[in-house]
Amino acid sequence: MNKQKEVEYEPKLFNLETEAGRAAWGRFREDNPSMRRVDTLGEQKYELALVRKPSLVSHESLNGNLSLPVSPDEGVWSYFSWTNTAVRILPKEDYEELRLSRNRNLITRDEQNQLASSIVGVAGLNVGNPGAVCIALEGISGKLKLADFDALSVSNLNRFRAGLSDIGINKTHISARQIYEVNPYADVNLYTKGIKEDNIMDFLNKPKVDILIEEMDNLKLKIAIREKARACGIPVIMATGNGEDVLIDVERYDLDKNLPLLNGYLEKEVMERVGGIKPGEGSYRERIDLARDFMGVSYLAPRLLLSFQEVGTSLAGIPQLAESAFLRGAVIAHFAKKILLRESIASGRYAISLSGKMLKPI
Repeated sequence: MNKQKEVEYEPKLFNLETEAGRAAWGRFREDNPSMRRVDTLGEQKYELALVRKPSLVSHESLNGNLSLPVSPDEGVWSYFSWTNTAVRILPKEDYEELRLSRNRNLITRDEQNQLASSIVGVAGLNVGNPGAVCIALEGISGKLKLADFDALSVSNLNRFRAGLSDIGINKTHISARQIYEVNPYADVNLYTKGIKEDNIMDFLNKPKVDILIEEMDNLKLKIAIREKARACGIPVIMATGNGEDVLIDVERYDLDKNLPLLNGYLEKEVMERVGGIKPGEGSYRERIDLARDFMGVSYLAPRLLLSFQEVGTSLAGIPQLAESAFLRGAVIAHFAKKILLRESIASGRYAISLSGKMLKPI
């Protein structure tokens, strides 16, 4: 594990519509003369007016006028310390109305409100990161709980949307920054030590998540958190990279607490091998083979299956591609949205393919 940097990841908010907020902003501005300021509040007000009355798009009086008047005591300044930038935005409800306006009618207003009341837990942010960011972009949750102990390394940069300046920063902090930069009003709770046996119930139940996205590498914890989620009636989603493609496992413990873990795809013999793992025991080769068998040999793409045999000889780790990571993020968000909206998504394993017969010329 990399030595991790202590970083700020939440924006500072200054509400100009209160006397205290205006005073705090004035002091902060004086103390930070080099701060970059972005003020497009007039344009945001204009966009919001169009959202609320789309017929104005063709109104001659607005042609060429893409901004509305703004007073000094309007809006909220959001300061991002990691870029030393402050941006003036609309108040929370107006901002969210404008930001999510292009979801209509693919997501209706009633559905958006329903999603805004949900709590989503993401355990493991290597793949969980694009899933969490996609969920935040679409407004699929009102609160996000993110857990990962790991810091970003250079070898992650073939698939993790970050930069060299983020090296050594915990992936929860990076993910939170990305979410807050889209929505400074977001509600994000971080578990920077990751998931452990003694904090699983806290992560799942304080407050209770409506859905768990499980993307951890630790096989024992993958099983342990599923057992607790099943007992609590919490549905679980896991997206697995399969070369260029994706396998997604959906476990509807909210509908049936008697479902077998991973819908029975996890063989009893593999579970017993995972349960027998003790710290410091087992060779690297044995752990790699166990990870392969946990995924299920018969479901793996030929190149990925061959790659497992080469890890530790010609390969330093299990290969993963950005196209698969981003596809997994989109698939995670899609299935999470459908389940949270109580649509009929059955438990099971689904295959999403970029490389197979789905690609046909039109």
